[in-house]
Amino acid sequence: MPTRDEEFRIHHGRELSGTLLWAGGSFPDNTRVLRGAYTLAWRQYTQLEGSSGEFRCLAVFITPNAAQPQWLHEA
Repeated sequence: MPTRDEEFRIHHGRELSGTLLWAGGSFPDNTRVLRGAYTLAWRQYTQLEGSSGEFRCLAVFITPNAAQPQWLHEA
């Protein structure tokens, strides 16, 4: 059975591209259109002691849209 967030999942190796629909498009305000293709690669960030000590991070680099004001690209 599909889930609402199925197209937004960010597992390792996944490529995000095209139009992402939340809940099959039943929430149009959550639709996102990606201009590029982005392969997701999680990396080890740090390792702490214990069985659940691995912390990983995901950074996705994009090219800003030159047609939008710069302040929209700043975090």
